Amino acid sequence: MKKILNLCICLIGLTAIAGASPSNDVKPYPLDRCIVSDEKLGSMGVPVVFVYQDQEIKLCCKACRKDFDADPKKYLEKIKASGTDSKKSSTSEGQSSGGTVVKLTVDGLVCNFCASNITKTFSKLPEIAAVYVNLAAKTVLLELKAGQKLPEDKAKEIVTEAGFNLREVTYPKESFDSIKETLKKSSK
Repeated sequence: MKKILNLCICLIGLTAIAGASPSNDVKPYPLDRCIVSDEKLGSMGVPVVFVYQDQEIKLCCKACRKDFDADPKKYLEKIKASGTDSKKSSTSEGQSSGGTVVKLTVDGLVCNFCASNITKTFSKLPEIAAVYVNLAAKTVLLELKAGQKLPEDKAKEIVTEAGFNLREVTYPKESFDSIKETLKKSSK
């Protein structure tokens, strides 16, 4: 009987603690993508959701939590910056940066974890505006920020260090979004 009573007291206490934090003070997560990897939320399973300070955070996977915890200020600033234009997300959606598009054909991309790792690696580069990985097409699509360049040897080094083989580098004339949509359609 004492065990049941103690269990009930613990449950009441936990319920009170959970209800004590006013949910009105927590800012909702404004993006449909992971703030760390730029992967679509849900594409790697159930998103990791937590509150940091007064901001709700949603990540595509547990692995991104390490990167977030290493520099939360950086990611909070990205979230804050996304609020300046409610139509934009952390992706290249609607961008008119005019940056060069680079299409990498990469052997060895086989799973969402591979895609996430290569996305994170390229996203950390200051010259990169957007990254999209299509596993079916074995393609890593990059959009550079306006006026920026990515030397082929640097791209090859990044791909090789991630454990993949860079087969081809091309510079298509089409926009990043156009190529991305074509790749998505061809993968279905």
